[in-house]
Amino acid sequence: MGWPRVLIAGGSIGGLTAAVLLRDLGCRVDVFERSQAALEDRGAGIVVLPVTERYFTERGGADRRVSLELTYWTYMDREGSVLSADADHFRFSGWSTIYRALLESFGPEGYHFGHEMTGFDIRPNGVILDLLDRPSVEGELLVCADGLSSTGRSILLPEVQPQYAGYVAWRGTTPEAALSQQAQADLADSMIYQVLDHGHILVYAIPDSQGRTTPPHRVINFVWYRNYSIGGPFEDLMRGRDGVQRGATLPPGAIRGEHLAEMRSTAAEVLAPTLLEVVLGCEQPLIQAVFDLESPRMAFGRVCLIGDAAIGLRPHVAAGQAKACADAWALRDCLARADGELHSALAAWEPAQLTLGHRALARTREMGQASQFDGTMIPGDPTWKFGLWEPGN
Repeated sequence: MGWPRVLIAGGSIGGLTAAVLLRDLGCRVDVFERSQAALEDRGAGIVVLPVTERYFTERGGADRRVSLELTYWTYMDREGSVLSADADHFRFSGWSTIYRALLESFGPEGYHFGHEMTGFDIRPNGVILDLLDRPSVEGELLVCADGLSSTGRSILLPEVQPQYAGYVAWRGTTPEAALSQQAQADLADSMIYQVLDHGHILVYAIPDSQGRTTPPHRVINFVWYRNYSIGGPFEDLMRGRDGVQRGATLPPGAIRGEHLAEMRSTAAEVLAPTLLEVVLGCEQPLIQAVFDLESPRMAFGRVCLIGDAAIGLRPHVAAGQAKACADAWALRDCLARADGELHSALAAWEPAQLTLGHRALARTREMGQASQFDGTMIPGDPTWKFGLWEPGN
């Protein structure tokens, strides 16, 4: 029968992971990305779970890794005293570091910038992908890896929409070399958490734009979760200095001055000295609203949803990218076991990925409720760990 011709809508980390895996399996793969140029993370760091960089580690071991390791998961109090420090050995990177490595591995020939999916037509022997202002493309499998605002999901499951969680993440980076000696020492081999009143912040090192992973060349990433309710506060926050109302992300430079001033004033009142340095050292932070999403299905004949397009996790288990990659690896494995027969492969693939996604989503909702609303997040809690399958895994 041969391997199916695969069309992938969405060329981020999840879509690219599916692309390289299915290409290596023997499929002809094309990726259609609506952005006109290579995607940028605007400085955002991510936790790298093993499945996220598995493609590189299986093809080159430690030398192909695109992340750095920090030994300790540390909690600090307001004064900067260490409350606990667990040797968890999690890994961290910049979103764009992993994206660029995957894009280089896939190559430019099958990656199409400026190609936005507008719809599709499932037929008995194939699927037609419709593109904005471009000719349609025919394949045998369409993988929708187009994120929380997925066009594919909106067609297949129009009733399933992202749900705002009631809080946002203030994010940004500061050059490690710009920090004091004490702050550099605190962050040298630790990710640092601070539990706040109905909120929390985490700070960790990631590679710099040149990929350097050793002090003092790294950049320090912060993520600060703060509550903004619907019906006034959230909408006011998300109206940028240009007057444009945004629903999900305020990019660097778009946050209004009064909100920047309030954030920095609050930081000075509540954050530990090292964390305060990192936050105040970032001139242009960004804001990402926290959403989640839960689909009841992922496979629809010749179309499937992966990653956030199917099930969008809150960020507390640091598994959003990992879940998309896990979906891609499982899809590759099921197609391989089925010798390329599409329908039996998807029938085997969907139940396990739904179960995995729903369980992880439930954990992230519980963690968000505890940290942001109930005030029951406890420094050093062994169940508060990153992991897709379970805490620490």
